[in-house]
Amino acid sequence: MAECSRHAQKGIGCVDCHKANEGEIDAWQHMGALVSTLVTPKDCSNCHENEYKEFSRSHHAKAGEIFDSLDNVLAEKVIGLPGNNADTVNGCLQCHGSIIKFKRDDVGEIVREGGRPIIDPDTWPNSGIGRLNPDGSKGSCHACHSRHSFEAKLSRAPENCGKCHMGPDHPQMEIYRESKHGIAYTANIDHMALDKEGSWVQGKDYSAAPMCTTCHISSYMTSEGEHNASNHDVGERISWTLRPVVSTKINMVIYEDGFKENYPDTRKLPEIGEEVLVTEKNLQGEKLVAEIVSKRVVKIVTWQERREKMKGVCRNCHNNTHVDNFYQQFDSLVVLYNEKFAKPAQAMMDALAEDGVLNPNTPFAHEVQWIFWELWHHEGRRARHGASMMGPDYTHWHGMYEVAKHYYMKFLPAVIKVAAKKSDEMKAKYEKKIEKLLEREEHLWMKGLSEEETKVLKSTYEDRYN
Repeated sequence: MAECSRHAQKGIGCVDCHKANEGEIDAWQHMGALVSTLVTPKDCSNCHENEYKEFSRSHHAKAGEIFDSLDNVLAEKVIGLPGNNADTVNGCLQCHGSIIKFKRDDVGEIVREGGRPIIDPDTWPNSGIGRLNPDGSKGSCHACHSRHSFEAKLSRAPENCGKCHMGPDHPQMEIYRESKHGIAYTANIDHMALDKEGSWVQGKDYSAAPMCTTCHISSYMTSEGEHNASNHDVGERISWTLRPVVSTKINMVIYEDGFKENYPDTRKLPEIGEEVLVTEKNLQGEKLVAEIVSKRVVKIVTWQERREKMKGVCRNCHNNTHVDNFYQQFDSLVVLYNEKFAKPAQAMMDALAEDGVLNPNTPFAHEVQWIFWELWHHEGRRARHGASMMGPDYTHWHGMYEVAKHYYMKFLPAVIKVAAKKSDEMKAKYEKKIEKLLEREEHLWMKGLSEEETKVLKSTYEDRYN
């Protein structure tokens, strides 16, 4: 593929990207040149310095830092076998990225064949977006730019993002296909200028439909009508975090060294110039190590400013009323999910832990823990992501419908069930807690509809289905 790539057209060959320096752990002699099998973002930065800086400080670059998460507990402990992390290797790490390690002999020396260091098969091949490389860089440009052709259309097309952003817990690809944007893209794919070199701006170089890259990477229009440059920090324009149990608006704190950190709007912001203790994770040898370091704040980007940048993308095609009204619809769905289901469910789980009913060392030991996990991690995310990308079926039937059904029919009964295992007194305590909860106005539907409402429903059902 390399002979027809844009790199080849510019006279860039294999060694330009694969060259290594003497003493590097992954270096080996190949046909008279010192090379490395791995091409890392740091290698790409020799020509693409700005893109490297933007990406390395983005949320994508941190995707490999999942090793202490509940997601990883499921893959390694619940699903895996001792000495067999095949689910993690073939599943999680292929999107999130692995720590690149090398096969070693009994005394710890790297195993080599013909001088070539053998990479541990549990860690490579791997094009995970947050891969942790031997040179200290994070990520894999190949995750989006698919070696060796480096065709623009591969990185621009939504299917590229769909490799990772799909499935029951974050179905962005499925939601996009359902949305009017996705329908327009599919119908007009030949008018998207996906192969165009240089400028590729929505409303200027193409206008048939927006894609993932349109909203999260490509340039956007300011309120003055100017186009700002594209950015490899894909989260820069996101104003809500839709991943945790409870969503919050997110401000961005930027430090002197360029390190970025999201601050929920519930957390007090530091002052410009203030020294702040930050947890930073970096590779040391073949281990990811968390360090608490002091960093000086140089800039704060509020959630309102982040939203304004995303609105700038929308304004390429829509007027202000359309854009503002969409955000009101989206915000209201997130607030509904937060207030009616997420916050009360989290409070119930916290109370169970405080009462010693649940043990933090056994996060998936009881049915209620599994139900709660899927309530926010799967169903709640689907609803929130569906609203954010205008996917009505994922917002309702795959989202809030599932949240409500499982909250009332599974989660609350499971709370009483697990409390009863502790004692009869604990069972009675949680029965009263839930009884009090259900007295709130938003839950009164459980006591029944009015006779008039029931009559109208029956009549409508008979008219519709005969």
